[in-house]
Amino acid sequence: MHPFSDTSDQVGGPRLAVASSAMPEIVYSPDSPLTHPWRLIRQVVADLLRCRELIWVLFLRDLKAQFRQSLLGYVWLFMPPIVTTLVWLFLHSQRVVSISDPGIPYPVFVIIGSIVWQTFVKLLQSPVAAFNAGKPVFMKLKVPVEAFIAAGTARAIFEFFIYAIVLVPVFVIYQVVPPWTIALTPVVILAIFAIGTALGVLLVPFGSLYTDVQQAIPVLMAFLMYMAPVVYPPPEHGIAGLLIRYNPMTPILMGSRDLLTTGSLEHLPAILIVIPISLSVGFVSLVVVRIVMPHLVARMGM
Repeated sequence: MHPFSDTSDQVGGPRLAVASSAMPEIVYSPDSPLTHPWRLIRQVVADLLRCRELIWVLFLRDLKAQFRQSLLGYVWLFMPPIVTTLVWLFLHSQRVVSISDPGIPYPVFVIIGSIVWQTFVKLLQSPVAAFNAGKPVFMKLKVPVEAFIAAGTARAIFEFFIYAIVLVPVFVIYQVVPPWTIALTPVVILAIFAIGTALGVLLVPFGSLYTDVQQAIPVLMAFLMYMAPVVYPPPEHGIAGLLIRYNPMTPILMGSRDLLTTGSLEHLPAILIVIPISLSVGFVSLVVVRIVMPHLVARMGM
């Protein structure tokens, strides 16, 4: 007699029924997740909502660990845009580089560009770095990898708002009175977060398998900084002018300055185009990471 077919067994039968009802139901299927795309999307969103406390814990842990043995502590968060601005101010004052008139005080021009660019770079780096840092956890435990990616992105967002504090004394010193268009800056902020996170998540499958990706990002971005209007106005002619004109970061950099200083809305339409495209790419990238995750774990565990 088959043990599982004997329903009259008063010892084994009820115990088996209780155990099966207490355990979560896991269904294994040979079908690709792409056969049910909406179910996959719901799972990604549900996992992010379910792990919001874990995301917060990871965010606080990483933030505290960064400055645990530092004498200056959180002061280091203010340093990147300030140092970049001081370097370019010195070069400009010594006529080492010749910068055309940007239309606003040059220190204001540089520091806004530095804050936007360095936030973009942080958002680009954080998904790959957070994924690699979380490997020992999600390779052994059933923890959504999106929680680690979201925690890294949250840290980049936090550092952006720390950077933005530097703008207050700079605007006071150079007597810049923001126009009414400052109310539209959340649009620019959304564009920065969308494009940086989208490209960062897109690099996760490659960065998880090859450490070259994580090493190459800061090197490449240091070069691409000069192919964007970060520390100088965009040239109108030549190859550099053409590359900068079609750089998706150009309207974000120039538009952020315009909304905070001159009030011009020239670059706002381009920013409104970048946002939905970036959000779509970012969401598709998250879904792709979820689909290829079993293969990545198998490769990383070799």
